Amino acid sequence: MDIKMLVATLPADVNLSEWCRRMRVSRQSAYQWRARFAQFGVEGLVERPRAAKHPAGRTPDEVEDQIVRLRKELSDQGLDAGAASIGWHLTQRQLPCPSVSTIWRVLVRRGQVVSEPKKAPRRVWARFERERPNELWQIDATHYPLADGTVVEIINQLDDCSRVNVDAFGVWSCTSPTAVQAFHRAAQRYGLPAELLSDNGRAFTCGDTHVKVVFEATLERLGIRKFHSSPYHPQTCGKVERFHQTQKRWLRKQPQPETLEELQALLDEFRVLYNEQRPHRALNRRTPASVWAEKPKAQPARLATVPSTTITTRLVNGNGTLAIDQRFLIGIGLAYQHQTVTVIRTGDHITIAHPQTAEVLRDLTLDRTRTYQPQHP
Repeated sequence: MDIKMLVATLPADVNLSEWCRRMRVSRQSAYQWRARFAQFGVEGLVERPRAAKHPAGRTPDEVEDQIVRLRKELSDQGLDAGAASIGWHLTQRQLPCPSVSTIWRVLVRRGQVVSEPKKAPRRVWARFERERPNELWQIDATHYPLADGTVVEIINQLDDCSRVNVDAFGVWSCTSPTAVQAFHRAAQRYGLPAELLSDNGRAFTCGDTHVKVVFEATLERLGIRKFHSSPYHPQTCGKVERFHQTQKRWLRKQPQPETLEELQALLDEFRVLYNEQRPHRALNRRTPASVWAEKPKAQPARLATVPSTTITTRLVNGNGTLAIDQRFLIGIGLAYQHQTVTVIRTGDHITIAHPQTAEVLRDLTLDRTRTYQPQHP
């Protein structure tokens, strides 16, 4: 400010060019300071902002307001509210849509994004994806609390190629029989997959016991290849694991269900939303249902029809047999007399499982020519 005042008050007959050379001051700046002092006085020498009042290319305020409103709207609904998702919704509503990077900068400028400097950097995983729907399904269970605090489980199944949520089934506990029930619900809707991937949960695999659980026996009978992830490596089932997070974020924005039936109604509602309305980032912002529809479907190596299955619990007789259709007796063994077992029936094919471990006790096709079905015919 001192040098500006000195230049502005120099006599009119001074050699300004020579003076600027000695003081190492720009001659253009000196003339500008003198002109401002002559017009506005001392206030004219105050430094002015150099930024343009209306920068070229800046996002209009009304577009920024729309971005912020849409982010809040999506967040309140429990849906994805990132920059790419906001851009997709703006396009669908035929509203002005800046680039994804511009939307991100708007969210940061408006305080909608919380900085996480300690967050681990994104790692690069070896990603796999099947080429056709029904080549591979992923299955997993996750816990969810009801309104009274009772914790139930949700069995989710996802198609690896299209990301279609083939079924979401609310159960009191994920056991091998309930996993079979969930699988058949999905198969009735989408057909049978060629392969199925799970974690090492006892509902899905026998682990190191080499005694098949009901779920494995059911898939083997249908010609479906079953395999599981490595221990302590949830990334193998990453698609269905990530789906749990998306599903629960939406559920948290809904009225908390009081019963299992109310939870199932919400799961069915979200399944339709996820499959048919919500754009999926991994699918180029297409919906899972559209990807499912446009590609040919895979089938099990040994083609089987989608079965109609019933799951019941029955009491073993005192002589170690189980009565079926009030006519046939299935031998199970005296070790299980007066105990409750799980019976899974598909037509004449019957699987009998231990109620706690879900290990298969008998797996047979009913021989209607004989009343007694022995353990070792």
